[in-house]
Amino acid sequence: MGARGRRVVVIETEARGGLRSPAVMAAAGFVGGLLVGAVLYAQQAHQHAGALFSRSPVRRYLALGYLRGQPSVDTVRLLSDYLDWEKLPVLRRRAQEVLRCVEDDLA
Repeated sequence: MGARGRRVVVIETEARGGLRSPAVMAAAGFVGGLLVGAVLYAQQAHQHAGALFSRSPVRRYLALGYLRGQPSVDTVRLLSDYLDWEKLPVLRRRAQEVLRCVEDDLA
């Protein structure tokens, strides 16, 4: 079969600007990624909430993030104990920041 026997068929889809336009698809992917990331972060933070005195610095950091959203007198006491215990300067600064925020929320 030579070149004469072949046919080229062009199928046009929706006009530009429809629901399947690249801009809409990119925006939907971006928003979907943000939602998935937020859910995964929340799960990890809640899972590691009790890991404030863990050996892992990452778990301790996640626990601090979780405690930031739990303003109570018990949280203030726990963070004070944690500041006496923590040796890493980065985590100490983060804990001081969280403690300030929790105290401000309680005031």
